[in-house]
Amino acid sequence: MKRKHGLMVILALLIIGITALVFQQRRQVPVEERRFLFGTLIRITAYGPGASAAVESALGEMERIHSLTSQTDGSVARINEQAGKTPVHVEPELFAFLQKVFRMAEDSGGYFNPMIGALVELWDFDYEGKGRIPSAAEIRQILPLTDQKQVALDEKMQTVFLKESGMKIDLSGVAKGYAIDRAWEILKNKGMTGALIDGGESSIRVLGERPGGGPWRIAVSHPRQSEWIGIVQLTSGQALGTSADTEHYIESNGRRYSHLLNPFTGYPPEDLLAVTIMADSALIADLYSTAVFVAAAADRGELVASHGLEALMVDSRLKVVTTPGMEAILKTEQAD
Repeated sequence: MKRKHGLMVILALLIIGITALVFQQRRQVPVEERRFLFGTLIRITAYGPGASAAVESALGEMERIHSLTSQTDGSVARINEQAGKTPVHVEPELFAFLQKVFRMAEDSGGYFNPMIGALVELWDFDYEGKGRIPSAAEIRQILPLTDQKQVALDEKMQTVFLKESGMKIDLSGVAKGYAIDRAWEILKNKGMTGALIDGGESSIRVLGERPGGGPWRIAVSHPRQSEWIGIVQLTSGQALGTSADTEHYIESNGRRYSHLLNPFTGYPPEDLLAVTIMADSALIADLYSTAVFVAAAADRGELVASHGLEALMVDSRLKVVTTPGMEAILKTEQAD
């Protein structure tokens, strides 16, 4: 009788312990920290054991990558300064990252081009519609400086050489995505139950489940209207990258010129306002949201399909076009 009573007590304690654990997990209050990096406000929300320290580590890593890929100082700035003069020795991590980005740029059919810096500088984009529209002659003169074949990556010497004076590497379309992926790995390795890394709403990646359980719910903004297009449900590891003409642009004679430029023509597209890509990493989502946005209309579908991506596009008539996979997860519920 005593043995049976003891087993009942143990069983009751186990049930109480499990119930308390489940209740505690459901009650976990997420930790949220923010930091201004990559020209935007980065927000990391995470919950799990040691969440505060994990979030600080993740933000610290993003800050390090911000410095590593900066175009105003550091190795990338030196590469651009020495264009047409001499190769520049760079950190192993930066060299490997550049190799990867140039391979991905080639896979995008050249629509993503990390050598577009001189062309973007020519347009002189600013916020709130300010900037300068260059002449067709100026654009033709600059386009040769965006030729990726004029970049020498010496793996043995770990050097980067831009062969023509005036060439400029521009990593702004991928640096933030790379940093988000690195932050995601840190949060995962530190055992976070769930996390949302929000790079100014244009770059997002999630880990685990949202507090309370279930997939994370992310709002997709409309480029011209105050209402959301809808809510995308993301499972652990999935990322969203959005490219739109809503921040850096020039307005002239009733037309908005996006800072996202087709590297073959030197001009932004006229028929598209926004592109959101869903992928398995923030780097891929960011790179292909840019590539699809600037691509010729006839090539966009092939770019998305050939790389196994899901997409949502808003054209100049405000029509929303989605791939079947994106349509299946696009809801009208409340977002996180």
